Amino acid sequence: MPVRALEARVFVHATEDKDKVVKALLEIIPDDLRRNINIEEEVLEGHYGNPIIKLSVSVEGKDASRVLEYLLSRLSPADKRLLAASLEDRVDREGTLYIRLSKQEAYKGNIYVYESDDVIRISVRFTGRRAKAMREYERILGGGQG
Repeated sequence: MPVRALEARVFVHATEDKDKVVKALLEIIPDDLRRNINIEEEVLEGHYGNPIIKLSVSVEGKDASRVLEYLLSRLSPADKRLLAASLEDRVDREGTLYIRLSKQEAYKGNIYVYESDDVIRISVRFTGRRAKAMREYERILGGGQG
C-alpha cells in the first residue's frame, strides 16, 4: 500500500481530560508503534479565550501504511462501505484521504467513522495523484468488489 504519510489530530477542550484524549488518539496506532510515537501539542485559544490544545501525530512510509491498515481493520464492514461509497467526497485532488472518527468512542476502544464535531481527524497522503489514490483506496476498502 503506497501510503506516503498519515496524520491524526484531535482537539482537547478546556472541559476535557487531556490524558483521556491522548488515550483516544493512541487507539488508532498499533500497540507496537505507540511507544515510538511523538505526540505534538499546540496550545490555541478558543473563541471566548478558553484554552484548546491541538494534539497531532504524524507517521510516514511503512509506519503510515501500518497505521492505516490497523485503523481499517478496526472499522466495521458498514463503516468501510460508507468510506468506499463516499470516496469522491473524501479524497482531494492531491490524493489525500480524509476520515473523521468518533473521539468519545475511540476513548472506549471502539473505532467508528463519525461525521460531526469533536472527532479525531485523519488525513492519509498517498504516493501519486487523485486517480491513482482513488483506485488504491477502492481496492483496500473493497469498493471495487460486487
